[in-house]
Amino acid sequence: MKSSLGLRTYTTGIAAAIVAAGLAREAGAELFVDFGVNDSSVEADIATQPVSITTDSSGLHFGVGLRRELTHGSIGARIELDDLDGESLLAVRALDYRRHLSQRFALTAFAGAARLDLDTPAYGYYLGGGVQLKDLWPRWSLSVDLRLGDKLARDNFDPQAPRPDDFYDLKGVTIYLSRGF
Repeated sequence: MKSSLGLRTYTTGIAAAIVAAGLAREAGAELFVDFGVNDSSVEADIATQPVSITTDSSGLHFGVGLRRELTHGSIGARIELDDLDGESLLAVRALDYRRHLSQRFALTAFAGAARLDLDTPAYGYYLGGGVQLKDLWPRWSLSVDLRLGDKLARDNFDPQAPRPDDFYDLKGVTIYLSRGF
């Protein structure tokens, strides 16, 4: 009895997999790389300082990601590395959505997490959006993104500090070219 139940389960599973494979659309993802520049402002709320400190910086931007086309857009994920005045910003766009407005234009939105590489790293939420000019050249796109790193927090090890964390708010714009493969 057990063996016939196992055989039926196995056969049903194989049949379901064959049907699902036959009905599935062609599954494929596009690999892409980004390179460009960023202009960012970082507001530091240091526990031992009486006022917030704001610094502005420009630097290079690099990213790599995967995306899959949908009916009216695409969805994917991306890892970014930015230079912020000698400090590194490593960000993960866990959700990277692109909505096609036409054959050439798209709106983008993303959410994820970021790590600002300081003496002790600061971690927090990372989100933003932008516009994209698709197929500037074959397989090349031009994008402009506004981005926000919200309350990137790092430990403050000063025993005299009134609170245990320092907070960093990141605001910026990134202009970059993407090449799809």
